[in-house]
Amino acid sequence: MTRTATGAQRAAPVPTQHLAELAWKLHEDAGEDVLLPREQVTGRIHATDGQFERAKGYIRDHITMEKGKAFLSYRSGYMITSDPAKISEYAALRMRRINTELRRLLSGAINPLGEQVADYEVLSMFQDEIAHMTRTYDRMQKATLAMPTPVRAAKPKRRRRAPAGT
Repeated sequence: MTRTATGAQRAAPVPTQHLAELAWKLHEDAGEDVLLPREQVTGRIHATDGQFERAKGYIRDHITMEKGKAFLSYRSGYMITSDPAKISEYAALRMRRINTELRRLLSGAINPLGEQVADYEVLSMFQDEIAHMTRTYDRMQKATLAMPTPVRAAKPKRRRRAPAGT
């Protein structure tokens, strides 16, 4: 335990690499394509939300390349996989979010200047390049539609409880 400036105690910092390796091992032990909820992962590796965010970055930047598997945030949990359909679905979702942000950047910050954009080389370049990226996204989206849909696990059916006293 260490003390903060106010004198309160807090846990000693844990290296991000260590937490990332623990999280990866947890996923390996669970098996490929097994979805683990965030709370389960953070609880098992004893990480705060902020620590887990940094660990996810380390996993994606380093461990995935070393292990040859993707680490996905997928349908309200996390998994490791080499399934191209799941990776494609994940990439398409992320790219859709990026595309939305790019379009908002144009519509909310650059395009309102109208003809003045041409007076600023950097804004004109941003406008052209973002337009190119959104056209590229449109082509990628069409290619994604050709990918098979991942098999979804069947959800357990809810059973109604019998009324009390019967």
